[in-house]
Amino acid sequence: MQVKRSTKWSTLTLSSLSTAVCAALSTTLLTVAPVQAVHAQTTCAAAWNASTAYTQGNVVSESGVNYVANWWTQGNNPATNNGGSGTGEPWTSEGSCSGGSPTPTPTPAPTPTPTPAPTPTPSGSCDPAWNASTAYNGGALVSENGINYEANWWTQGNNPATNNGGSGTGEPWTEVGTCSGSPTPTPTPTPTPTPTPTPTPTPTPTPTPAPGGFVFSPYKDMSINMNWNTYAMATEVTGTAIPVVGSGGLYETQVPNLPAISLAFATGECGSESWAGVTPSEFISANITPGAANSLSSAGLNYIVSTGGQDGVFTCSSPSAFESFIAKYYTAQMIGVDFDIEGGQTQAEIQQLVADVAAAQSEYPNMRFSFTLATLGASDGSYGGVNSLGAEVVQAIQASSPALKNYTINLMTMDYGGTSASNCVVVNGACEMGQSAIQAVVNLQHTYGIPASHIELTPMIGQNDSGGEITTLADIDTITNYATANGLVGVHFWSLDRDTPCAAGSASSTCNSYPSVGILGYTNEVLKDIGK
Repeated sequence: MQVKRSTKWSTLTLSSLSTAVCAALSTTLLTVAPVQAVHAQTTCAAAWNASTAYTQGNVVSESGVNYVANWWTQGNNPATNNGGSGTGEPWTSEGSCSGGSPTPTPTPAPTPTPTPAPTPTPSGSCDPAWNASTAYNGGALVSENGINYEANWWTQGNNPATNNGGSGTGEPWTEVGTCSGSPTPTPTPTPTPTPTPTPTPTPTPTPTPAPGGFVFSPYKDMSINMNWNTYAMATEVTGTAIPVVGSGGLYETQVPNLPAISLAFATGECGSESWAGVTPSEFISANITPGAANSLSSAGLNYIVSTGGQDGVFTCSSPSAFESFIAKYYTAQMIGVDFDIEGGQTQAEIQQLVADVAAAQSEYPNMRFSFTLATLGASDGSYGGVNSLGAEVVQAIQASSPALKNYTINLMTMDYGGTSASNCVVVNGACEMGQSAIQAVVNLQHTYGIPASHIELTPMIGQNDSGGEITTLADIDTITNYATANGLVGVHFWSLDRDTPCAAGSASSTCNSYPSVGILGYTNEVLKDIGK
């Protein structure tokens, strides 16, 4: 992560995409429904079922028409929620069909065809009242303060009265019109979505990767605004340089409910690593050692030691060296080690890091070990996700003996590299950053069978390095609410120093180029979404 991260998809070659597709086809770990692959046909596919989760490329039939899923969807009736590329609809019509066996899961007696949202009440009547705790799929209808709204996509906790807009606004709701009467107070009967049907279970139980389960820890680039006299971390996110922790610090005065922070980045060989030219002893003495004026430990702020990064490489040649590395930074507030792997490591070095973690997890059973990887959110049916380097990491984790238990795959849901369905979910001519993050999870699970309890997400707030990609507050709501509703174990972002507005333009390391969001707007939005 730099301004962040332009190494991306020039390295994702056609051959690596082919590898990901082949892996997806051979690793049949995920069964979502009795559906058929897309092919020329007039025979009806299996009937759509409101309670079934479908992934991109699945084909169903409804009322004599076949439909193909544009991305992950559940509860959205294809007969009323279909459209071509750029419409934002989850289904595309494949044309009329006949014959086949389009019968839903048999039941002793006929049941009405379920729909993902209530049928609109007669004109002018209010739909069921919006409920902040209910998850709504695209097409769901609700009312709030005498106005009916329709969900544009999956959303939860976003008040339609203050989060609505037409096509291209990025808002999760669209106003339908005024209404009258008493709305039904019960929540919209949309099933709470899951990112995919449960993958084939792994042979060993999945442990909680870190204390407290879900973790929110924005990345702090320690080299930005550091006090180079004391080596204490600082930030100018408020407009004035203040320490991250300590007297007058950001944590104490602005975000005392921040649960954790990711310290970026340690690079080099463990034991002789560097923090942007600062030695480990200098960095630890100023920022970690209990009793120091700017000690994370004394402040009670949990931290993750992050290694590598876009321009850095971290290696560790033995398990004993890695355990010494952990011990050097360890206090009761240290909850994890993060490996941001974006280039430079050999396959042998990656396998050694995995072996180091496998050995260390018994010594540190409550420690979280995250592997942060670049990803696509391909929505064209290829399930394109992590690149060839990321594939090496995932495969090394899955082949580890002893098995890794406390690991997570932290997907960098940013910088997709171009507005194309082969890279992201395209809505109204742009990568829709919230839905693309969800698609990245779906792709990872489809290809490698990684359970939700081992997945985290890291978007880049505001303007990404890739032009036209902007992560809005609505996207943050989509990402965070999806993560918490579906059992993911963390959300982070790049980066804390960028959580301040500035004029729109190219990406900056010290602001987010998104002028409509206030100081610490993204941090506070995630905190709100997770109930902090």
